[in-house]
Parts: sequence; structure tokens; C-alpha cells
Amino acid sequence: MKVGDLVKVNACAPARNELAPPCDCFFCNGNSNRIGLIMSPAPMNSWVIMFDCGKWQLDKFDFARGDVKVISEGESCGLRHTRAF
Repeated sequence: MKVGDLVKVNACAPARNELAPPCDCFFCNGNSNRIGLIMSPAPMNSWVIMFDCGKWQLDKFDFARGDVKVISEGESCGLRHTRAF
């Protein structure tokens, strides 16, 4: 994983029955397509990722569990990314 990679988050489990409340996670609540662009590294072995519904932070464990996968690797441009404050 690196800055510029496209990632996809797995869909949530379907409701067990029609009486179960709808999922209220970040992605379902934002009606997201769950595809995001890795923008920058973040503390605690995680990444800041921009999705169609906003920024979210995922960690390396999300990738290791298979909840998120890289679907397209970004090209390295050789430039250092700096944080603007």
C-alpha cells in the first residue's frame, strides 16, 4: 500500500431479517461506492483515505483481515508529499 493506490472496502453483512435496523456505518450511511484513494499515512499504522462520502482512516489490520483490498496501484511520481497546515 502506498499513497495514490485505489482501495475498495467490502460490503457490510446483510440484515438478518426485515426487523433488523439498517447498517449505520460510515459507508452505508454515506451511500458510498466504497472505493477510495489513499491520501497519506496516518498515526498508528493507518492510512487516510478519501472516499466519495468523505475522508476515513483505515489501518493495516483492516487490509490484513481482508476487509479492504488494493484494486489499483498508483504510479510513483518520485515527489515527496508534505503536509500543509
